[in-house]
Amino acid sequence: MTLLFGHRPFDFPDLFQMIMKGEIDFSNLNYINPMTKSIDAGFTHIEVTGDLPYALPMILSRDEINKMVELKKEKNLTFSVHLPLWAMEPAAFSQHIREGSIKSFVECIELTKILDPICWVIHPTGSLTVEFIHMGLPEIAQEFLLQQFQTSASRAISQMIEQTNIPSRKIAVENIEFPFEMMEETIEDLDLSICFDTGHLLAGYSGEIKTMEFVEKYFDRIIELHLHDGAYPNIDHKPLGKHELPVKKLLSFLDENKFSGPLVYELILEEAIESMKYIEKILPEVIK
Repeated sequence: MTLLFGHRPFDFPDLFQMIMKGEIDFSNLNYINPMTKSIDAGFTHIEVTGDLPYALPMILSRDEINKMVELKKEKNLTFSVHLPLWAMEPAAFSQHIREGSIKSFVECIELTKILDPICWVIHPTGSLTVEFIHMGLPEIAQEFLLQQFQTSASRAISQMIEQTNIPSRKIAVENIEFPFEMMEETIEDLDLSICFDTGHLLAGYSGEIKTMEFVEKYFDRIIELHLHDGAYPNIDHKPLGKHELPVKKLLSFLDENKFSGPLVYELILEEAIESMKYIEKILPEVIK
């Protein structure tokens, strides 16, 4: 058994880096070129950034998606899609904001269905909840508000699934800056999957549970990992081997338990390649 490593090309850090280096040509901007660089680097799984059609509409047009379908056949690729997260708030108090978020999720799913992704990753809550978490409210008030957010998020995800008619296990709830144990009820009730973000956990965003405790507890529902290093407090999205992620122990566990989902680097390509070299050094048997 070997593990499936993937990359998320053309994420916003990649775009900003290109702008700073003067390498950006908006007249010839496309998704296929950066995706091909990831494939050439050895990654056979690609995670698509769902915010791109809104930030740069020419990047993920229907024509680009069709080209990706052809590349999938030619290169034997797999895909996942990260649903939009910038300014999305499926747990908002306002029904209008919740409905707008749901509409954006549905549009992204319908656009990318043709890729037959392994999953669509979702942030069940957004920046509004983070703001309330850091307000320093009395514990009873914070618990009440977090419960309200969790309930609203559950309703939004349920409506999204109903409107798109996709299997609920194709939706992967990511552990983010929100107590993950509060999302357990939603995940169980709606029969959802989980995207385990290692850096978010290490940074202290998702509760006090440790890396191996998390993967062992939720293994049957984890469909994808976002693989990057991190440390408490608030350090994440770093190359492997730099901080506190127990890389060898984690990957050995996944390999021994025949985990077949993608391990996606949310890093720029150079950092993803650096991380693969680190794995090759300490645990080469898990690399295809």
